Amino acid sequence: MAEPTRLGRYQIESVLGKGAMGVVYLARDPVIGRRVALKTLSIPADAEEAEEFRQRFLREAQAAGLLTHPGIVTVFDAGVDDSTGLSFIAMEFVEGRSLREFLRSGQVFAFSEVARIGAALAVALDYAHGKGVVHRDIKPANILLTPQGTAKITDFGVARLESSNLTATGQFIGTPNYMSPEQVAGGVVDGRSDLFSLGVVLFELLTGQRPFPGHSLTEVAYKIVHEPARIPSQVRPGLPSAFNPIVLKLLEKDPARRYARGADIGRALEALRRVLAGVTGDAGSFSPSTPPPASREPRPESVLPTATRATVASGVPAAAEAGRAGGDPTPDLWHRPIAPRWIAMLLAAAAAPPALLVAVLAARVDRGPYGGPAPGEVARRHRLAAAQRRAALAVAAGDPAQALAVLPEVFEQAPYSAVARALRAQALAEQSNQASVAQRAREAAALREEGKALLKAGRWRAAEDRFQRALALGGDDGTTRDFLDLAREHQLVHRPQPAQAATAAPVPAAARPEAAGNAALDLYFNSPLSDGVVTVAVDGQVIAEKRFDFRTRGFFGIIKKKGSGVIEDSFKVKAGEHAVVVRLADGSGKLLGEQTLPASFQGGARYALKIEMDGEQSVPRFSLTAVRGR
Repeated sequence: MAEPTRLGRYQIESVLGKGAMGVVYLARDPVIGRRVALKTLSIPADAEEAEEFRQRFLREAQAAGLLTHPGIVTVFDAGVDDSTGLSFIAMEFVEGRSLREFLRSGQVFAFSEVARIGAALAVALDYAHGKGVVHRDIKPANILLTPQGTAKITDFGVARLESSNLTATGQFIGTPNYMSPEQVAGGVVDGRSDLFSLGVVLFELLTGQRPFPGHSLTEVAYKIVHEPARIPSQVRPGLPSAFNPIVLKLLEKDPARRYARGADIGRALEALRRVLAGVTGDAGSFSPSTPPPASREPRPESVLPTATRATVASGVPAAAEAGRAGGDPTPDLWHRPIAPRWIAMLLAAAAAPPALLVAVLAARVDRGPYGGPAPGEVARRHRLAAAQRRAALAVAAGDPAQALAVLPEVFEQAPYSAVARALRAQALAEQSNQASVAQRAREAAALREEGKALLKAGRWRAAEDRFQRALALGGDDGTTRDFLDLAREHQLVHRPQPAQAATAAPVPAAARPEAAGNAALDLYFNSPLSDGVVTVAVDGQVIAEKRFDFRTRGFFGIIKKKGSGVIEDSFKVKAGEHAVVVRLADGSGKLLGEQTLPASFQGGARYALKIEMDGEQSVPRFSLTAVRGR
């Protein structure tokens, strides 16, 4: 029979494929210029069978025509060609190949790609089930992949509408290898049957094998109904074990133990895809297409979920107890004789339930055989532990760059590792700290060089300011503190004095009050302490007690923060031989240091009494030196 050149208003361009039920043509709609796929129906010779095929064919158009979703092939039109008598459906033409072609060609999909395809298919099925359509024949041949990677479900040839009585209980329709147990048994199916078939497809995409292999359809059907599915990660070594709970839940025998909706599967697979692909962010943000609100009209009883059904018997008649019409008075209960057999019966009744419970629990104990680790799993875990150890050693050695270079190897194998995440946080913190310390060191070095230049120029106070700022930035390397002390000593030595002639005569004693037997004693202490007291005594007589508190108000003015500062003061002492005693105590009164310094003061001379400390915990050093004489 020659191929037709036109069906209805559609112009046929070529043959896309042939099947047992008909031919699929590539055609063009001359009205809008759109290319479509025309699916025709080959009518059997038997009249009753022909009518059933025709109704099923039209039901495919009716079912698919209800669905408008990116993951489902769209149906545009349906009709009968007057010239040939062929029934046809005009549907969306999808450029691409089916999953069956990819699998037969040996195509291996990345794990994240399998998760993406599975999530898209689950969302499309969720939409169809929300419209009341159950596909009943989900398999690789009915799943198309476009060149852009979009997965689309096609061929609703055995689809079941909730309002249809076709393909009802007892009919064996679908592809046996991908059928659910309730389909094999000829029972009532709902959307969870499609989810079981989706689980078989995912198992095959992940492992290259089917979960229920067999040499005949009878063996396959028996395994689908009675035997548990194989664990995917044991079939294919190296498969991420995170796929196991998702696939095995889809392949549960009892529909009530499977996922209730395809949207739940979509969320789980999308979350797994994000982890496998290294995408950050909250996987809970994945939102599948929400199906339109279901009709408020009551659905037929046959389309409700068929997980379990139970009937509860009620109305047990109560037995009426006849009263005694007379007789002897009832004897005392506590004085009645007890037969030994009743004691034995009571003990047996009390011991029977625990014994039965123990027996049931013992029977449910899994005694193996247990599958060992997959080949290479032990070596992989050793490599993972070694990489974590190298990262930890690098962090401990202060080399965060090396740790961050090693950790990606760990995250590739164990993305949820708490140890790896903690090491990464420590490495990033250490890297940031090192950068901050280096920046502060550079700024301190620049301030120190600027202070040295100012010191050479004779600008002592400006130089002192630069050295103090360098110390505040953490540049306390000893050299900066020495320069700071030098700048302060220069300020003490080079204080402005009255101008004198080069060959001036000696100044009369009345014009020089300090020459009358007094010397000047200057106290200087650059204190790292927040608070404390400095006591100066000459020959046992206290001449100064300097209390200081450099703390600042903190939160709400209650808590005081630590601080530091400079203590400077000047005293007059009589000329002559003296013993100067200097004491330093902290804010609590604890003595930090004390020293007696012998001194020979000359009238009109100036002396510097210095207290030096490198830090709060260091021991104070005391010194007394002559600064300038008259």
